Amino acid sequence: MAVISGPSVGPEQARGMTDSRSAWALSWPLLLGLAVFVFLNNPGGLPLLSDPDTHWHITVGNWILTHRTVPTVDIYSFTVTGQPWIAKEWLSQVLLALAFNLGGWGGVTTLAAAVIGFAFALLPRLLMRDIRPLPALLFTVAALVMTAGHLLARPHMLAFPLVLLWVAGLVRAIEQRRAPDLWLLLIMLLWANMHGGFTLGLMLAGAFALDALVGARDAGERRALFFAWAKFGIAALLTACITPYGPESILVTSRIFSLGEALRLISEWQPPDFQKQPWEELVLLVALYLALSRGLKLPLVRLLIVLGLVHLFLQYARNAELLATLAPLAIAPLLARQFPGMAAQAQASGRFDALSRPAGPAGLAACLGAAGLLAGVLIGLGRIAPPPDNAPTAAIAFAREAGLTKGRVFNHYGFGGYLISSGIPTFIDGRGELYGGDFIMRQVKAVALRSEEPLDALLDRYAIDWTMLMPDQAANQMLARLPGWRRVYSDKVATIFVRDR
Repeated sequence: MAVISGPSVGPEQARGMTDSRSAWALSWPLLLGLAVFVFLNNPGGLPLLSDPDTHWHITVGNWILTHRTVPTVDIYSFTVTGQPWIAKEWLSQVLLALAFNLGGWGGVTTLAAAVIGFAFALLPRLLMRDIRPLPALLFTVAALVMTAGHLLARPHMLAFPLVLLWVAGLVRAIEQRRAPDLWLLLIMLLWANMHGGFTLGLMLAGAFALDALVGARDAGERRALFFAWAKFGIAALLTACITPYGPESILVTSRIFSLGEALRLISEWQPPDFQKQPWEELVLLVALYLALSRGLKLPLVRLLIVLGLVHLFLQYARNAELLATLAPLAIAPLLARQFPGMAAQAQASGRFDALSRPAGPAGLAACLGAAGLLAGVLIGLGRIAPPPDNAPTAAIAFAREAGLTKGRVFNHYGFGGYLISSGIPTFIDGRGELYGGDFIMRQVKAVALRSEEPLDALLDRYAIDWTMLMPDQAANQMLARLPGWRRVYSDKVATIFVRDR
């Protein structure tokens, strides 16, 4: 028998809104969000600052603040300078820049940790509208395990709460057999200016609209839902075009996927490696076991949506958070109907379930105050900084003192963000859609000495004056043997060769 969507009752409705609580009462979502914030906002700055692209995101944000406009061409490289390029994540970049200007790297980690902590407090709160606190918290813990390797101070994490609100709003509309709320258009407006993943949000709106139509009770309801969702879809698409670049931001997604083979060279765009991430495999296996052993049934379109999220994760490791958070939101109402013991209205009156209710104002203020105090202490100490492997400060200091930064550098891909933040034009950096797949492949093969074009010919063609690569990269061995080149600096992070003039 097919499973159809239908309205579900939230925990507040089930209790009749009659419970009274202490002003100091806490809640599971608040405690979980605080724990995530404390874990991420640590003196080491990891894992939030472990991605080199954070450097150039902050630099772009400061450029926007200084010039009161957004860039339209590349101004950070010497290889493709002047080529069309848009800062599609301009709003997130401005927020990162403001955080950095106010509190240094401690400000950046505070901002990112606060947003991520809020997202992981929001997720169980959204889930508990349909299911009991324990399964909601288990889903959230599983999501934390799945996303642990991608919790970074980058635009995708600043937009993370918007993703949850968008999908939860779409699912709620299906459950109540109506069009999505208009306030979701505000979510799309922010999302479209904060991260390019908003295009997936538009696709999900279409998928959930189809789910709503398939689950309609009769032809009349199907017709009404079709026009209601169509109006919302058109409004969402038009809203997504309200950016400094208009609809251009939508097209960037296609440019990223057009990188082809080069896309697989970027770690976050590679398939998940379960040998290095065994906990992710365990979560998937447990989820598969529970679904098969408990006989979970999903309507066709909802099933295809979940399978689509699984496919996206198995294709690209960066999509772990999408599968881990959006799939539970999509199936939570169905779990409540098929397994009444899991339904939110079946909550017991014990202390554990009592903590599912919203925290009291004093409890909320105390937790926020503790988080603020921790952030203030860490910012005041000023010890938070990116790890050396993506911030080669010593190598750049040497290059400046030696006068090398006036010339052209052939740099390691991962050093590009730091070079941009240092005001040094790059050969290549993390803006893959700007350089294109062919250019990225040429650089990668040249560094690995696998290019058809000899390394010295490439260096001559781009008039390279110095190189800055990781010590173990093969190109360094070739440079050591090439006439006219000599090594002038090396440490555990970077090796520099210069051309004799």
